[in-house]
Amino acid sequence: MALTHVQEYRDAALAKQWIAAIRELNIGSMRIMEVCGTHTMSIFRNGIPAVLPKAIELISGPGCPVCVTAQKDMDGFVSLARQKEVILTTFGDLMRVPGSGSTLQQEKASGWDVRIVYSVFDALSIASDNPQREVIFCAVGFETTIPTIAAAILMAEAQGLNNFSIHCAHKLTPPALNALLERPDVNVDAFLLPGHVSVITGMEGYREVFGRHPLPSVIAGFEPVDILRAIHMVLRQKEAATPLLENGYERAVSETGNPKARAIMWKVFDGTDAVWRGIGLIPHSGLVLKERYHRFDALKKLGIHLEDTPEPPGCACGEILMGLKRPDGCPLYGNRCTPMHPVGPCMVSSEGTCAAYYKYAVSNQ
Repeated sequence: MALTHVQEYRDAALAKQWIAAIRELNIGSMRIMEVCGTHTMSIFRNGIPAVLPKAIELISGPGCPVCVTAQKDMDGFVSLARQKEVILTTFGDLMRVPGSGSTLQQEKASGWDVRIVYSVFDALSIASDNPQREVIFCAVGFETTIPTIAAAILMAEAQGLNNFSIHCAHKLTPPALNALLERPDVNVDAFLLPGHVSVITGMEGYREVFGRHPLPSVIAGFEPVDILRAIHMVLRQKEAATPLLENGYERAVSETGNPKARAIMWKVFDGTDAVWRGIGLIPHSGLVLKERYHRFDALKKLGIHLEDTPEPPGCACGEILMGLKRPDGCPLYGNRCTPMHPVGPCMVSSEGTCAAYYKYAVSNQ
């Protein structure tokens, strides 16, 4: 069942072969966590839970960058949007995420200059076109997007764009996996590891974590056949009682990943401890601008200090991101919290577990 052609990744006949192969294995119950919001959406959209043996449970992890952004940072974005002569630029997923008292969408409706961009380089262009105004980019994302933000900082420096800055809320994936595995309340038997992040980190990015916490773990692509194949791979590992770190996304991921992208990232940023929504402080899981690039730090430039702010009462995003609850286990789900009126980011983002569950789970469970 080698994968050689693009069409095979969505081929129904090949998917059925992988489903049959999965059902032939008798491994008992197993909880498999996918660590990517794109995987979550693909799993629900393609009805994958419905075709698996009942003993196999797929649970979602902290793989949605918007969802893990701390309330403090969301309030920071809102505060930055309210500054005079500021143009705040952001990816669209952040617009409707509730802060403590507002959203970026509400700030835009109130007259503040908040603009959706499709790339950080769009924000650079806006800064070039508006030299009298400060253009701030909301820097949210994992290793997939961090190198492009770093490249934008270097480009701004080269072009002398002194009116460009960012508020950095970036997160790193391997430290979060390590933190999950060190929690006694997190019950995970195997991982489907993120494809996009792994293009940058390579397989080597996970070796320290899974050397310390050996579990069946497979880097997976995003199409139905990719995901079914990766599930079969972790099940085979459990059957053999041999936990491994394997690559099921060979067409995109290598052992070393993208060293050039990582070099750019670490040229601009230093590692730091970071707060993940609902999970708490995870050591070495965030980034800050190096001292020589502090002039591109929006909070420092504008003299804004952020205070810690509580998350919405009753919102179970954190427990859902750790696989401790399903979305329908949150008391707000489907009542006070819906896609039209979200309370937490897991119901807002296109990669959010609650959003995926709300849209697809009724027909898949």
